[in-house]
Amino acid sequence: MSRNTSPFYSANNQFGESLPEQIAKYILEKIMKGEIGPGHKIVEEYVAQELKTSRAPVREALYLLQISNIVERIPRKGTLVKSFSTIEIREYTEVMIGLIQMALEFSKGKWTEDSLQSLDETLNLMSNKFHAGELLAYQESSSILTKYLFEVAGNKALSKFYDESVYILNVFAKVKWTNETMNHFHPKMLEVVSCIKENNIDQAKEIIPALLLDTLTE
Repeated sequence: MSRNTSPFYSANNQFGESLPEQIAKYILEKIMKGEIGPGHKIVEEYVAQELKTSRAPVREALYLLQISNIVERIPRKGTLVKSFSTIEIREYTEVMIGLIQMALEFSKGKWTEDSLQSLDETLNLMSNKFHAGELLAYQESSSILTKYLFEVAGNKALSKFYDESVYILNVFAKVKWTNETMNHFHPKMLEVVSCIKENNIDQAKEIIPALLLDTLTE
């Protein structure tokens, strides 16, 4: 196990994450920002030099990204950022649709005055980013709102499946989304929240397929 002696670890370890987890998140953020594209080779030595750490935690970080299906190891080529086909993107999107719909179903009868207020606050944050045209910040606030649906649902297994899938869809969104996509997405998200507040969960569930398919697969 690698020792946590890197200055990078000291500066970024805010949530009790291990050094490999911090490095994996760092690499993932570079992928999301488009600094590392599909097919790009990630060299352990270069990452270790950049972060002033040994190669061992970098190797562990790449393994974490590999099991999350973000990168792939190819013999004689090394570790490459995975390129996803249109079919794969649609399959991941369809799985996420099912997970969100299940979270909404599990949330029935669990929405309280406090949880609805928290939902409103998160939506207000999204709306502020939307009106400011801040695309990346909007995507992040959207992820916070979606995650909150799973918190209210209160099903740990469902939340685990969501956490394992959301990284990949976030990568898709960061690469694919434009301001036009955000303009299409936001009104539908307003509809979902409105349905939840009106205790019309089934109607909210019906909106989810178009919400994701229209913004991730077209």
